Amino acid sequence: MDIRGLDVGYYNCLFYSLIFLSPILVFLFAQRNSRLPPGPFAWPVIGNLFDLEWKSAHISLAKLAQSYGPIMSLRFGARLAIVASSPEAAREVLKTHDRDLSGRYVPQILNRIPQIHTSIMGLATDCNERWRFLRSTSHMGLFSAKALESCSRIRLEKAKEMLHFLGSKEGEVVNIADILFATTANTLTNAMLSQDIVESWNNIGEVKRKSRKMLGIVILSLADLYPAIGGLDFWIKQKAVEANQIYRAVWGDIVSKRRGGRQDSNQDILDVLIESSFDDYQIYNFLSELFPSSEAVSSVVEWAMIELTRNQEASSKLRDEIMTKDIEGTALSEKRLTKLPYLQACIKETLRLHPPDPILVPRCALQTCQIMNYRIPKNSLMIVNAYALGRDEKTWEDAQNFKPERFLGRNFDVKGPHYELLPFGGGRRMCPGQHWALTEIQLLLGSLVYAFDWLVPPGTDPESLDMSEKLIAITLKREKPLLLIPKMKNDVSQDWAEALGTKGF
Repeated sequence: MDIRGLDVGYYNCLFYSLIFLSPILVFLFAQRNSRLPPGPFAWPVIGNLFDLEWKSAHISLAKLAQSYGPIMSLRFGARLAIVASSPEAAREVLKTHDRDLSGRYVPQILNRIPQIHTSIMGLATDCNERWRFLRSTSHMGLFSAKALESCSRIRLEKAKEMLHFLGSKEGEVVNIADILFATTANTLTNAMLSQDIVESWNNIGEVKRKSRKMLGIVILSLADLYPAIGGLDFWIKQKAVEANQIYRAVWGDIVSKRRGGRQDSNQDILDVLIESSFDDYQIYNFLSELFPSSEAVSSVVEWAMIELTRNQEASSKLRDEIMTKDIEGTALSEKRLTKLPYLQACIKETLRLHPPDPILVPRCALQTCQIMNYRIPKNSLMIVNAYALGRDEKTWEDAQNFKPERFLGRNFDVKGPHYELLPFGGGRRMCPGQHWALTEIQLLLGSLVYAFDWLVPPGTDPESLDMSEKLIAITLKREKPLLLIPKMKNDVSQDWAEALGTKGF
């Protein structure tokens, strides 16, 4: 028997079979893919990686949606991503198919961090019992109505410290972004740990750098886009080591001292975690997930100040509203601030134009489902572009411009159920700290407008301020920090002193 002849015949048969079957296979593959949402051509291997400007991916995705529609598909390496860019598509993702699309893809770097899967909420793979326990713990300790009320003193105290510092810098150029970050960071860590994390106004940059490192671990790496190289990605191992070192450097001494007992009877969320038998790694992870939200909150206030500086008419209206006496006088209590319609409108308009997380943390399809007559395969990444929702010309008149008046007289709640505006996400994965964030935003913005008049540095045109933006991890920031000059109002010091229980600046 001629073995070589048998081999040739076998391969000839295989070759001609493939030629015959290829059109059928191509047709079937095309039919299968034709059920996916439309999208730009995906190149072999790289997919659509070069279709986006990654520092402003939210803008790139919004532009693509104008060509391919409210729901589109893209490929990033080996990963299929489905992007929702309209209120209707967002509703399908966050409400109609909330359960089917409630998973998370966990970046490979996180798998190398001890106890990560037992101590984080946002990137828990599923909404399981442990996820519910962690959400409940953060809710009861920080975000419930009772917890928010109990932390009111902390927020007012930190706002007072911010104003005192700004008062000492009257007439000088100050970095608003840094000052707001220090204030929001210390407010949160006092609520969580009963102490400041930014110990002086001079070490803000170092704390901000560590905060961004904490948040940066959620960014997908090449190993996430190409799972086949996962075992060869030494970069992941190095980044995981760095993340653990930062966690330990920031929280290690604080946790160690607290385990030795505290000297007062007050209880914060760190005590709750220790009493719940969290080990050190679990506490580091839990705190590191919550802490970077400080920059998201401070970023919203910075964007509001930018918009008000560029729009003097809106700034004057807000100043007049805040300074007008009502039944509570002009005291800036949190209760009074919630009743100031123009302030609330300014905050909503800022969140519309500059959502803190313009691309909501991607979900992962737990099972195959159908959205707007398109097939969404299991394990697809599901992205909602909050930036595109807020700037949709079909939804918002004059969508690119800052017009707080559009929210006056409208019962429009940014916490839902309006899918035209989703700064905090929606569904079961909605941000648990939304009430905290809004309370902090209104206090800081109200305080800055109430206590000071704001000037731009010499040679700067307020109406021509640079609005360039970039993504730092998942948070939307201005390309360059906002620099302004505070000028204290002559008639405000005593009112503010009474509101905060101090003798003034």
